[in-house]
Amino acid sequence: MRKKNIIKVAGFLIILGFVLWKINSVVVQPATVGTNSRYRAFYKEEPENTWDGVLLGSSVVDRGWAAPLAWHEHGIALYAMSSDSLPLPFVTNIIEEIRKKQDVKFFIIDLRGLRTSKLELQEFKIRRLTDNMKFSKNKIDVLNKSFDYVEKYNKDKSFLDDKLSFYIPFIKYHSRWNQLEQQDFMVPETKMKGVYEQAAFGIRKIKRPVVSNKIGELNQLQKDIMTEILEYGKKNDLHYLFMLMPAPMSVNAQGEINAAFEMAREYGQDVLNFNDERLYNELGMEFDSDYYNSMHLNSKGARKVTEYLGNYIAENYDFKDKRGQEEYKSWDEAYELYEQYYETGWANVKTDGKQ
Repeated sequence: MRKKNIIKVAGFLIILGFVLWKINSVVVQPATVGTNSRYRAFYKEEPENTWDGVLLGSSVVDRGWAAPLAWHEHGIALYAMSSDSLPLPFVTNIIEEIRKKQDVKFFIIDLRGLRTSKLELQEFKIRRLTDNMKFSKNKIDVLNKSFDYVEKYNKDKSFLDDKLSFYIPFIKYHSRWNQLEQQDFMVPETKMKGVYEQAAFGIRKIKRPVVSNKIGELNQLQKDIMTEILEYGKKNDLHYLFMLMPAPMSVNAQGEINAAFEMAREYGQDVLNFNDERLYNELGMEFDSDYYNSMHLNSKGARKVTEYLGNYIAENYDFKDKRGQEEYKSWDEAYELYEQYYETGWANVKTDGKQ
């Protein structure tokens, strides 16, 4: 009898845990919908050890990279695991998470988040990443690192009063329960290998960015962040391509990034700065039609960047062309969907840039 009771209790706890896990995923989902789809695909849909490389960084990365297009042209599987306002101190943890499933040695890292103005670690920056990570030691390490960082560098430390909700997101989002709608129960999916869809066909005219080759200075925190990434790469025999997506940036901020590029070169790592007059001309950038807001590329701009970056990688790195291989069939399908999506989307755009 006692054994039966133990089995019943164990069964109840398992069912309760599953229900709570499902509830948690439903109420958290809208807060992290863009990142959610990429991480869900990483955990549940992408076959193990099929990626050639990963792009990391903030929102400018997934807005500027069309993975199916690079696949179609070169047979290289490069996936963007970026998140909006991604804090660069988390880069090594993200690489650690990715390498649990994908035996990747090549990482393209956008350094926009290294600017002095982006070093404050707000609550939403942490949650956009950790709410989407599976519970593991690595996730705990990210949270512990973020709390230590906030204590040491942040002006605003108020959200640390609610640390438990970072470990159990349901505590943060449970108040949404009475506001849930049908779409909240639909798990977002990406069939185009992370292609950004929300504002891909918007158009906004921006001023041609001012570019600077000036090499500025990094503060100690910026140096520490770069050193952690570089030393981690050295220890694990990783190859980095540090880059800057084409988007406006102050001259002083460009000086900071140029100094970070110098650090990367000293470690024998590669750099590629798209904020360059020569590259603007080679890309054929049109600042009256290639952006959907003051900083982010629309899908036309992304196509130009992807074509250039794809060619650059194919010419400078030794990746095998995997087109036609059965385990990469989903990449072929992603390209077909992407082309249809791209052509149909722009065909529906009116002359004022609105759909």
